[in-house]
Amino acid sequence: MKSQEKISNENGNWYIVEIVEKCEPVDRNEKQDLRRVTTWGNHHLIKANSPEKAFDKAVKLGKEAEYKFTNTDKVEMEWIFVGIGELLPIYEENIQDGTELMWRDYGFISERRTKRLVFDKKEFLKEFKPKPKLYKKL
Repeated sequence: MKSQEKISNENGNWYIVEIVEKCEPVDRNEKQDLRRVTTWGNHHLIKANSPEKAFDKAVKLGKEAEYKFTNTDKVEMEWIFVGIGELLPIYEENIQDGTELMWRDYGFISERRTKRLVFDKKEFLKEFKPKPKLYKKL
């Protein structure tokens, strides 16, 4: 890959943080913890001087993204910040096109299971969800 724009990570101050949020009706039974809710894990790139500061910054982002809206069935809904799912440091010194940002160790697994981890292009694009349309805040 051609070298393009680079973001310096010389000080190791970039993190990937997963902000977990849920969407459900405003009028709900809070005591029913087995209720089904739409849940998203959104990964954000955060610049901070420590993991603690990255965590705090992510919490602030998550809380600021909460909002209410009325869906097409005229039900008042809300997106609610749940918490932080992951906080991963980026180890590369320069962030640029093609930089490895995250990894997962799947362990010592069978060849069959390994092949089930990936999609071909057609399968991937069939399952790919476009960016959702945002609803107007109330």
